[in-house]
Amino acid sequence: MSVSDRRLALVALLLVGLAPTASIFASFGTGDGLLGQVVWLASKAWMLGLPLWWHLRVDGQSISWSPVQKGGIGASVLVGGLFSAVMLLAWFFVGESRVDRDTFRASLEPFGLTNVNTYIAAAVFWTVGNSVLEEYVFRWFLVEKGEVVFGPGWPTIFASAGIFVMHHFFALWFLGFSLSANLLASLGLFIGGAAFSWLYVRYRSIWIPYITHAMCDVVVFGVGYALLFL
Repeated sequence: MSVSDRRLALVALLLVGLAPTASIFASFGTGDGLLGQVVWLASKAWMLGLPLWWHLRVDGQSISWSPVQKGGIGASVLVGGLFSAVMLLAWFFVGESRVDRDTFRASLEPFGLTNVNTYIAAAVFWTVGNSVLEEYVFRWFLVEKGEVVFGPGWPTIFASAGIFVMHHFFALWFLGFSLSANLLASLGLFIGGAAFSWLYVRYRSIWIPYITHAMCDVVVFGVGYALLFL
């Protein structure tokens, strides 16, 4: 792999990998619900469109639906079940007492998420749609580019996981998590992100880590529901 190939892959990695963090600051940081929603939608369009454009026009590759050809469904369910159990235990024994419910509610109110029906609709969208987008970005595109920049294996897996954690850390900060709770959640997210990336590297289909990701999202939105409505 040439130096120019690595530089080009690094540019792609930065342009796509930093977009979620920028959108968190722009949306949560504005204090304006409408502007925040517009910025959020623009960031999602960027995350969807740029990797596809880069894949087709820069790399000269064809479209693929990332078919499951090497198995991995059982592994994804097993990892998802393990992570879900650990997340629930961490929440009940550590996290619940360290989240400010009022700050959490206030941060979501401008987006309409304190309405139970809107919240449930958003949870379905995130679990069914946004998680697929994140696998498309963080596992497919960033792992593929990371393998050019950092080499195959764990360096790329850890780099992808670190980028995955970054925007979640700032999102949790805006949502009112204490530093200790945020760091604990970020550690869990890093381990989860590394596992998602490992599943992609092992099975080369975004649908395998997506199963694990979706199972974890169900737990996350369940906890959010309890904070807001119970």
